[in-house]
Amino acid sequence: MDATATRPRAGPVIALTLSQQVAVSLTAATFPVLLPALAGDAGLGGDAAGIYSMALYAGAILATLFCQAAFAAFGIAKSSLACVLVGAAALPLVLPGTLPAVLAAGFLVGVGYGPTTPASSSMILPFVPPGRANFLFSLRQTGAPLGVLTAGMLVPPLVLWIGWQDTVLAVAALVAATSLAGLVFARRLDRFLDRPRVDLRRTPRAVAAALRRPALRRLISVSCLFAAMLATVNAYVPYSVATLGQTSLTVAGWAAATAQVGAVAGRLFWGALADRVGAMNRVLAMLGVGMAGAVALVAQIRPDWPLAAMLAASFALGATGAGWGGLVLAEVTRIVPRSDVGTATTALMMFNYIGVFVGPPVVAAALLLSGSLPVALLTLVAGSLAGAAIAWFGLRPGPATPMEGEAP
Repeated sequence: MDATATRPRAGPVIALTLSQQVAVSLTAATFPVLLPALAGDAGLGGDAAGIYSMALYAGAILATLFCQAAFAAFGIAKSSLACVLVGAAALPLVLPGTLPAVLAAGFLVGVGYGPTTPASSSMILPFVPPGRANFLFSLRQTGAPLGVLTAGMLVPPLVLWIGWQDTVLAVAALVAATSLAGLVFARRLDRFLDRPRVDLRRTPRAVAAALRRPALRRLISVSCLFAAMLATVNAYVPYSVATLGQTSLTVAGWAAATAQVGAVAGRLFWGALADRVGAMNRVLAMLGVGMAGAVALVAQIRPDWPLAAMLAASFALGATGAGWGGLVLAEVTRIVPRSDVGTATTALMMFNYIGVFVGPPVVAAALLLSGSLPVALLTLVAGSLAGAAIAWFGLRPGPATPMEGEAP
């Protein structure tokens, strides 16, 4: 940190991190929204969505593992900004419309996507007032569903207006402009922030050292299980409503959008509640039980359900299945020393991405074996309740002792 640097205000810092999250989420969600148009013009099938998703999270996991070294070398805020630019530059790689192109684009979009959350934790932490961590981290995390919502509202009209190829270029340009707009402030912020003392060779060891903390391992277990639920919310809500409710694709799209609105509202609500209650383990346990109930509700959708009931079930699943993201990031800042928040958040996000990677295939395998979508969805209940149990019995409310040898 530059001792002469002027302390920035908290509002612009949170706005910067939120805009970057919206931008990378918009970038990541653009290809899945475009896929129907590519299916007609380029002959890509549904397998392209799976290939893209796997490549994206493989890139995110790899980049997240080594991001602390980039933060140390170039600065946290500027590195995060560069990640947004990487995603913007990678998106046009889908233009050839081939599976290898989709694979390359997905991987590099993931490289840009992954490090932004660990960066945001380090950027926000110095500006969090006492008793507001959960809400402020949750506010920042609303950027993920807001980015998906933006893709759903922006991309289809653009495709109808200018075609899918020019839509890709337009979204990439918008994301790049969003990133560059924050460059001056990012430089100023980096003069204030402490850089991590990690180089490329020591990054895996630093992450492994963070994982030696029993409290962090338990939090990561909860977060990984809940991340599998989050991925399934994004992947299966429209399909479930269309299949179980026998609705049109338009209604399925409304359900998907409603789930994302629920995610935004849920993250803000649960963040505010956690700050008020103070017992993080109980709030996360409530979320886990709520997820299980919401999944069971969606699995019961029938064709005779009114539209409002289907949308309400989608909202409930979004509000619970995606409502926990900011809470676990805030909890990391409580259970580890400030100097270790960056590497601890890196470890957490790596396992989050693994959960996201694993969740939808588990449901797909259950669907293949059982032949029943409700049964496949109900496999998620076990993971949600397991996360709730770990949170209730394994996470401790109140101040934690941030020592390597803490008791389990």
